[in-house]
Amino acid sequence: STQTPMAHATTSLTLDWGSKGKAGQVAIADVLSYSSSRPKINPPAGWQLIRDDSSQTTRQSLYWHAIGANDPSTATWTFSEPVDAKGAIVLLDNVSLDSPMDMSSGKADTSGTLNAKSIVTTGDGDLILSFYATDFHIPGLNPIMLANTKTVLDQETTSHEYWVLATYQSQNGPTEDQAIGQGQLFSWAAAQVAISRGAATPSPN
Repeated sequence: STQTPMAHATTSLTLDWGSKGKAGQVAIADVLSYSSSRPKINPPAGWQLIRDDSSQTTRQSLYWHAIGANDPSTATWTFSEPVDAKGAIVLLDNVSLDSPMDMSSGKADTSGTLNAKSIVTTGDGDLILSFYATDFHIPGLNPIMLANTKTVLDQETTSHEYWVLATYQSQNGPTEDQAIGQGQLFSWAAAQVAISRGAATPSPN
């Protein structure tokens, strides 16, 4: 994964995976923007929207892209109005390139517990990624991470915190809600995304 820090009152956000990205991988971009409005977002060529969830001031927009041999390492999103924005890219190996996104869900609110809602997967061995974003302005929200997940990204040391957690769904069917932390007073968005495994990925035990 790679991360880009907050840019204030900007109309563009550039994410860069540097030397980490390789042809055949699938990149997931987590584009976070903070504003009381929902300006139009123009993604880079070749990036497909997974979902776009927003609460009062926090917006989480997720995109995917299959990395080609000659792709540049940077990708830029533009906004029709200035926003505060930051984001991250998660790079995945052995993903089904024909249809990488199985299912997804989203939820947003202005209070309560951050919760990436359950989904129903259609394939065995999906990778389940849960994305969380808040407008919490003081570092140290101290979420309670779930015991059955791996923390991919943990940005609780900066204001406007966000996290990405991962787990596997060994057989198709409903996943669990992925709720972290106690109820808080802030604006947040959360999503759960199931990624279809490629032929080279063994089924989890």
